Amino acid sequence: MNSLVIQKTDSSPEISFLANGQLKIYGRSLPEDVHKFYDPIIDWVKYLETNEVKVDLKLEYLNTSSTKKILNLLIALDENDKIAEINVNWYYEFDDLEMEDLGGIYKDELSRIKFHFIEGVDIF
Repeated sequence: MNSLVIQKTDSSPEISFLANGQLKIYGRSLPEDVHKFYDPIIDWVKYLETNEVKVDLKLEYLNTSSTKKILNLLIALDENDKIAEINVNWYYEFDDLEMEDLGGIYKDELSRIKFHFIEGVDIF
């Protein structure tokens, strides 16, 4: 399986998905066509085969459509039985209660993924 790397733009995040299970999503997510942007990424994780996955999610802003696609991405990871362990580092800025709450909602929806919440100043 090849790695998947997408450079960030003003409206889409940086994607760095390595075949060894190191997955990173950084930046702002409000792509014009959310399906065109996220569907290939979701398909990629469905076929990932590795013992452990570590996801770093550092999203400073995401629109409603992106929140649904990020959840779909995490569900695809959660349902992938070729992965033994999945850890998500959910980064959010100090006092960004909406982003912290969103991570909590995702955590409650997923059965296998372990979430680690990381609050910080200037993490973006």
